[in-house]
This record gives sequence, structure tokens and C-alpha cells, in this order.
Amino acid sequence: MKTIIVCTDFSTTATNAVQYAAALANAAKARLILFHHFAYPVPATDFTSAYPTIFVDELSADLERKLQDIKADLGKTYPIEIEYKLRSWDFSSDLEEAFHEEHVDLVVMGIHGQSAMVNVLFGSMTATAIRRGTLPLLVVPRAAAFHSIQKILFPCDDYPIPSAKTLEPLRNLANVFDAYIEIFTLFDLEKTPQLVPQPRLSPAKMNLEMLLSGTKHGYSFENEATVNKGILYEAARSSADIVAMIPHHHTFLSSILNPSETQRVAASISVPLLVMGEKVHQMAEAEA
Repeated sequence: MKTIIVCTDFSTTATNAVQYAAALANAAKARLILFHHFAYPVPATDFTSAYPTIFVDELSADLERKLQDIKADLGKTYPIEIEYKLRSWDFSSDLEEAFHEEHVDLVVMGIHGQSAMVNVLFGSMTATAIRRGTLPLLVVPRAAAFHSIQKILFPCDDYPIPSAKTLEPLRNLANVFDAYIEIFTLFDLEKTPQLVPQPRLSPAKMNLEMLLSGTKHGYSFENEATVNKGILYEAARSSADIVAMIPHHHTFLSSILNPSETQRVAASISVPLLVMGEKVHQMAEAEA
């Protein structure tokens, strides 16, 4: 892991995510990029010349000063390379462009968590990035503090993962911290009997073995009909430091994309959530 980019809107939640990202970058000996996106003001008149462009220049200068101040403050604590980027076009496109231009390994973003999730998550930039599935995201709850990562809970069913590129963020974190990956499968005896533990690993799990070779990992199973309840219970029971998910293409996790289910998971989880985009490898192949 060489480069981490963290998004900030200067809110309390974003400030916590920045602190987490800086500590993570320091532990990984990685470069940190501060990223701020602002909406370009649109004049409320058809006469664009009447709109004072000096206002936009002043706004940009003020935002840049804020980023410089954050960079200076972080530099007092963390002896790492820190840069910043200020963009104002389209958030998703700007972030993806910066991600590929700077060869970023991981994007860090904050979420409000708790009851605020109901009104915030699915209207937020974090939710937009998760839905697009093109970037590996580490979503940091408002109260989460960084500490060394010892265990990563990876909920995973028997859907095959086609590309090693998708799992790179998980492998990177596990290797940096020598962390253990718990591959966790939820099953329901009535609805998903095919996921009941078998004496031998399934073909999909055998493929996963190959993709996670070189990492410390093992398997666990839980009979639970409610996805979010099962994940949250196991995260707490196993003292996981991070929960890692590929929500877009995993069949038994597909309900996580339902707003009500996602809100319940994100509102209750107290540890960072690593969301591995299923389209990451497609973007990389398109650029090659």
C-alpha cells in the first residue's frame, strides 16, 4: 500500500476520517492525499457575465488554505508525505480521476453512523462511491479511532470472485499489519441450504484460497436468517478491527444494497467497513 486518498468536507465526521487515514498511512508508510470536492456555484441568472467570478476564486483560495492547514497539522504528528487536491466538477468522476492519476490504493471516507444514517448515508457522497463500485473504500464511522489491525471479518458466500484485483485492498491491509482474515459465511437452513458447511471447501472457496494465498486466513459459519444481524454479531463476537465486503455481486449480500438494510448495518457498525468495488478490475483493464 503506497498511496491513500481521504475525502474531507471539513465536517467533524470527515475530520475523524482524515485522522484515521493519516494514522493508517503512517503505519503503512504510505503517501496521503487530502481530497476536497466543492459544488461550483451556478449563477441564478441567464447573464453569466453578471456572476462575479472573483467569488469563485476567493472560495477556491479559502478552501485551499483549509487544506493547507490540515496538511500542516497532520505533519506535526505523522512523518509522512502529504498532498492535497481540490476539485469542483463532478464528485465521482473527479475522485476516480485523482485515484487513477495518483495510483491510489485505497480511498478513505467518513460516515455519520447511528440515527443520522437514515437521512445521510444514501444521499451522501460515500453512498454514491459505494454504489458505483469502481473504487476500494474504507468507510470510517464517526467514533472509530485507528489502532493496529489484527483481525478482518470478510463476509463471503459461495459466489466466485473473478479477479484478484478486487481483493487487493484486503490483501494489502492484511499484509501490512500481518492481520488474520476470517472468511465468514452466513447460511439459513431453510433458504440457503447450499451454504451449510461441508467437509470440503466449495469450488468458490477453493478459488478464494488461491486469491488469498500468502495471507493468514480461515473460515467460520453461522446459521442466521438476517444478514445484517449476522454480520454485526460476528464482528462484535470476534473482535474484528475491520469488516470487509463486496456488496455488489455477492448473492446473499445483495440485500445490503437495499437502503433499509444498508442503513441498519452502517448505523450500528462501530468499526471501519472496507468496501471492495467489484468494478475495480474492469476499470484497470480498460486503462491497460
